[in-house]
Parts: sequence; C-alpha cells; structure tokens
Amino acid sequence: MPDIGDIVRAEDLGRIGRRKYIWAECPDCNLQRWAAMKTLDKGTRRRCQDCIRASIKREFKVGRAHTIDRL
Repeated sequence: MPDIGDIVRAEDLGRIGRRKYIWAECPDCNLQRWAAMKTLDKGTRRRCQDCIRASIKREFKVGRAHTIDRL
C-alpha cells in the first residue's frame, strides 16, 4: 500500500498519458485513492466522488426546500 504523498506516472498505474498521480486522502471520509496532481493543484478534487455527490445532493435538497417555502 502506498503512503500518502507518493507520486507515480500514469504508465506505472496502467493508464494512458503522461500525467503524474499522487496517493491522496479524502478529507471528509478518509478514502485513499490515486488522484491526478493537476486537479489537486487546482483544488477542485480534494474530495472523492462519493463525497462530492453527497454534498451536491444535500445542497439541492436545501435549495429546493427554501424555494418551496417561498411559494
């Protein structure tokens, strides 16, 4: 099992391309995964897909509740 912060190339993971990947951990659920360094540098993908989906679903429900109350 790699340590958090380990960096490898795409070809080492069996992926196509020249990207570098880093072993990262989701701050919400502590899931560890390989993430592209380019997206982590931008700060767009610090969380895993499941946590992102859950937050979008939660935001949608909250926003929808507010619009129903206003009607």
